Amino acid sequence: MAHTYSVCRKCESVNKVDSDRALAKAPTCGKCGENLPMHGLVTEVNAVGLQKLIAKSDQPVVADFWASWCGPCRSYAPQFEQASLKNRNAVFVKVDTEANPSVSQQLGIRGIPTTLFFKNGREQSRQSGVLPEAMIGEMLRPLV
Repeated sequence: MAHTYSVCRKCESVNKVDSDRALAKAPTCGKCGENLPMHGLVTEVNAVGLQKLIAKSDQPVVADFWASWCGPCRSYAPQFEQASLKNRNAVFVKVDTEANPSVSQQLGIRGIPTTLFFKNGREQSRQSGVLPEAMIGEMLRPLV
């Protein structure tokens, strides 16, 4: 059974989410019942949520740093979501750099979109620019 994680926006609880169920029906927080901020198998997180997932996840975490005004970011979103569907052995998250400037600064994000790969609580690699969906899988392979 494949799973991912999502952080509730309301109570900030980390939720383990069955991947197949998440695709069939919008998942809700096990603690407070709020809908989880997921699109397919991609979770929208803030700075606190990202840190919680990096620390808690037993799987690699793939984070897309983006902004709504960024054209390349918008064109990357469908590829990132497709990668999440094909690589269910990782947790895929999106971090809005406009809403979370401190985490972008802390992690040294200089341009967007930028994709960071984390495992065991530490950054393993990063790539700036739009990545083809297959390349995300290739970069994940050594981490799983």
